[in-house]
Amino acid sequence: IFRDGARRYGERELSPNIIRRLEDACGVRVLGEGFPAQMVDDEPKIPGYEVVPRPGSLL
Repeated sequence: IFRDGARRYGERELSPNIIRRLEDACGVRVLGEGFPAQMVDDEPKIPGYEVVPRPGSLL
C-alpha cells in the first residue's frame, strides 16, 4: 500500500493520501464519526531542530 501510494501520489506524499489508498483498496472509511475532515495546526510556529540517533540506538 505504501509503495503504491508513493507511486500514485509521489515519494513525499503525506499520510492522508496513503490512508486514502488504504481505504480505496479495502473499501472502508478509516475516520470515525465526528472526526474533522481537515486537521488544523493552530499552534505557534517554533524553530525546529535535528534529532541525530546515537550509534547502536533503536532508531
